[in-house]
Amino acid sequence: MLINILALIVVLGVLIFVHEGGHFLAARAVRARVSVFSLGFGKRLAGFRRGETDYRLSLIPLGGYVRIPGLGPDESDVVGAAEESQPLLPRWQRAVVLLAGPLANLVGAVLFLAIAFRNGTYVASWDNQPPRIGWVEADSPAAAAGIAPDDLIVAIDGDPVATWRAVDLATVGAPGQTFRLRLQRGEGSFEVAVEARKKPPFNIGDIGVRPLLPIEIYDVVAGGPAERAGLAAGDIVQSIDGQRIRRVEEFRSLIEPNAGRAVIVTVERDGAPLDLTVTPRDDGGRGVVGVSLGAARTFVRVPPLRAPVEAIRECGRMTRDTFAVLGRMLAGRTSVKQLSGPIEIARFSGEAARTGTVHFIWLLGAISLQLAIFNLLPVPVLDGGHLAVIAMESALRRDFSMRVKERILTVGFWLIIALVVIVLYNDVMKNLPEGLLHFLPGS
Repeated sequence: MLINILALIVVLGVLIFVHEGGHFLAARAVRARVSVFSLGFGKRLAGFRRGETDYRLSLIPLGGYVRIPGLGPDESDVVGAAEESQPLLPRWQRAVVLLAGPLANLVGAVLFLAIAFRNGTYVASWDNQPPRIGWVEADSPAAAAGIAPDDLIVAIDGDPVATWRAVDLATVGAPGQTFRLRLQRGEGSFEVAVEARKKPPFNIGDIGVRPLLPIEIYDVVAGGPAERAGLAAGDIVQSIDGQRIRRVEEFRSLIEPNAGRAVIVTVERDGAPLDLTVTPRDDGGRGVVGVSLGAARTFVRVPPLRAPVEAIRECGRMTRDTFAVLGRMLAGRTSVKQLSGPIEIARFSGEAARTGTVHFIWLLGAISLQLAIFNLLPVPVLDGGHLAVIAMESALRRDFSMRVKERILTVGFWLIIALVVIVLYNDVMKNLPEGLLHFLPGS
C-alpha cells in the first residue's frame, strides 16, 4: 500500500508538472504574465515567489494549474478565489497557451517511451499475431459456446479482427456483455454468442480463450525453492514430471499439491532442454516454488536514434486503441465501469515500481499520453473545452461575456466531478473482496 501511494504521488507530480510546465513556458513565450504555478487546487500550503509568479503546493492534490491573467476563468476559479478579472489576451495567444499543456504531455509520452525502448523493455509477443485459439479454458464462456482450439476468430459483432490485440480491445473492457463471434474452423465458418465474464483481479472482460504460447519464468524469488534448484528468469517451462505445460494454471495445478515433495521441472534454456529437481515449499498446505511467470514475451531494445521513432509509433497505436474504446463506450458497447481512477492508477503505479524502473518509465509515458488525449476532449474545464470556446468565438468574431464563460466553466467542472465520482466508485468496486460484493445491491 505504501509503495502504491508513493508511486502515485510520483506519477501525478511528474505528469502534472509536465502539463502545467507546458502552459507556463507557452505563456512566457507569448509574453503573458503568470501569477500562479500550482500543484494542486485550493488553499496554498507552501511555496515561494520568484518575480511575479507564486510557485505553490495547494491543498487538493488532484491536478494543478497555472493562473494567467487574461486567459479567462479557469478551474482554479471554481475551487479557490478568483483574481480580479483582466482584459483577455488575443485569441491566438490563448490558444497557444492552452494547447501547450496537452502538447507537453505528448512530448513527455514520447520521451518516456523512448527511454524505455532505449533501455530495453518486454512487450507481448502475441499482440499482433492472428487470433487463432491455442486453448480454451474449462468452464469458460467460450467452452460453453463450443469454441475449440485451432479455431480462428475472424469477426466480433460484425467487425473484422486480424490480431489478438483487436480481440482484447473488443472484449477486455466489457465484462457482462454478449458478443457475436464469427470463427473459422477448417474450410467452414460459424457464429456463436459469448458473454464475457468478469475476471479478477482487475475485473476485465474475459471469454476464456488464449493463444498457444510458451510459458516463461519472469522472475525468481531470491533464496526460494526455484532459485536453489537452478531455475532462472527467461527459462521456458516445458513440463513438470513429464506433463506438458501450456499455461500458467497448469503449472500451478501441478506444483501446489506437491508441497515438500520433489518434482522434475523441464525448461528450455539457450535452446536446449534442462531437467531441474525442485521441492515446493509448504505454504499452508499449498506448494509454492517462488517464481512469477506468464506467456513468453519479446525483449525489445533499440538504438538511441531509433528509440524516438518506436516511441512515436507506440503512441500512435495507443491513441488508436484509446479512441476505439471511447467510441465503443459512447455507442454503449463498453461499460463506463472500466474507467479507472486514482486508486487503480496507484495500484498500477505500485506494480510498475515493484517490477522495475523501465516498467515505471513506460507507465509514465502511457499515462502522459492519456492525459494529453483526455485534456483535448471538448469538455468545459479541460483545455479542449477552452479551445472549443475560442473556436466558437473566432467563428462568431466576438468573445463571449465573462459571465457566460464562468457558467460554461461551472457546468464543465461539475461534469468532471461526476466523472471523478464514477471512477472512484469503479475503483472501490474493483478492489472489494469478491465475497463482499454479494451483499451489495445489484450484485
